[in-house]
Amino acid sequence: MSEDPTTYATAHRLSIEFISANTTPAHTHSLSSTHWCPPLHGKLKFNGDGACSTYVWKRELRAVVRNVHGDLMGAISVPITGCFTAKITKLLAIRESLQFAWEAGYDSLVVETDAKNAINDIVYGTEAFGVAGGIINDIHMLSRNFFSLSFVFAPRLCNTVADRLAKFALGSVSIDIWLE
Repeated sequence: MSEDPTTYATAHRLSIEFISANTTPAHTHSLSSTHWCPPLHGKLKFNGDGACSTYVWKRELRAVVRNVHGDLMGAISVPITGCFTAKITKLLAIRESLQFAWEAGYDSLVVETDAKNAINDIVYGTEAFGVAGGIINDIHMLSRNFFSLSFVFAPRLCNTVADRLAKFALGSVSIDIWLE
């Protein structure tokens, strides 16, 4: 694991951009399903995503963790090589997010992603075989390490920071981690 100042700088810049874009005067603000919503007090929210290159068999798994105030607490970038479906890439991103959270000592999380079918498979156990089943099993095993953990679907517009970081990092060749 290495700490990459570029990952931190990009994560920080996108976090500031995110907060700025989602901050409106109190009298005009309305709750919407197109904005990131903070987790409940005492929890952290992980937004994970995966991106793929159309030119090579390369995928990038990214996750950002924020607190109830929207402050960026950490970020991870994991490059992988292979030809995977979008669903497998999202499941891998969730698994890497949980591994990162466990190693960082976080114990109360909301894992949010724009992959509804991946969330359904994790929550309802609808995918039990093949590559997806193996990854889901890993996710269930990692889930045992947390005091409180939930998996939530959110539209891509609620997940723009992780989405943009995943696409930004396609050129990375190392695992990059940033912690507060």
